[in-house]
Amino acid sequence: MSALSERLATLSPIHRTVLEWFNDRRGQLIGKPETVNGIHVFNPQTGIQKPSKWKHAVSVRQTLTSVYDDHAPVLAADGSWNYRYFQERTDPEKAAKLATNRALFDCLKDNVPVAVMIQEKVPKVRHVRYRVWGLARVTGFRENYFLLQGYDDAGEIPPRPSDPFLTFDVAPAIYAAVAEPSVPVSLDDARKRIDVQIYVRQGGGKFRNDALRRFSRQCVVSGCEVEQALEAAHIVPYLGEHTNVADNALLLRGDLHTLFDRDLLTIDPQTLKVHLRNGLKQSSYKDFEGKTITVPDDVSRDVIRGRLLERLEAAKLK
Repeated sequence: MSALSERLATLSPIHRTVLEWFNDRRGQLIGKPETVNGIHVFNPQTGIQKPSKWKHAVSVRQTLTSVYDDHAPVLAADGSWNYRYFQERTDPEKAAKLATNRALFDCLKDNVPVAVMIQEKVPKVRHVRYRVWGLARVTGFRENYFLLQGYDDAGEIPPRPSDPFLTFDVAPAIYAAVAEPSVPVSLDDARKRIDVQIYVRQGGGKFRNDALRRFSRQCVVSGCEVEQALEAAHIVPYLGEHTNVADNALLLRGDLHTLFDRDLLTIDPQTLKVHLRNGLKQSSYKDFEGKTITVPDDVSRDVIRGRLLERLEAAKLK
């Protein structure tokens, strides 16, 4: 049994039927699909089709007049292919609120295949025609693009050479809006999901890299220098892209990041000293009580103080 067949077998019967409908038409030119067993698999208003009340998207389509910069699929000799598909909407905050983008992101998280259709201009044919490229896995998200990898003729996805685009750069607003993932279907699926969760939790992408650089790869509270355990914490909680900036970050060890997010560990805006909630003052964290955070000389303490004050004001508005 191929990897695709194994994955489809784990889906609900109707979901499997819809995706098999597309897979059976792989490589064909088709008109606008109507419904498959009563399920709408095509949406004339949006590029991503998410059936009503479904968690996952079932198809994405690219048109000749698209306002988005979708990339043409890159076909490999074995019949598999790579495809970069631009999210709906260019504004990250607005894009994160769209159910269609979130449904495609759920396909990424839960390793659920999605169909790909790309419009082609056919001479002497008046009606719109789409080439069905087949089914693909959503394997990444970066710089507003979803990365899709198409299954080959045998229903497999052969390994690819290292590609920097395959790295995850998940927008926090999108990730936060996604529901709890389903049960992984294999150890490989579970490992990939863990990698995504770790990447997102650590801050991911430029935000974390800036924090590592600014704070000399050292936790400002504990002094921990184990990079794999360090996370970029938002001082002012994430409220959109304007808060996802370098001067709104502290570099914290993972467990301290959790305490900071839950306000069990706070930092005084004036003194930059750590304070613990009463229940933690007799715990293994007691040595951090009253400790002044470590800030490199080239990082403005006044900016950090200002952000900490913003955090307090934001908390008052909750």
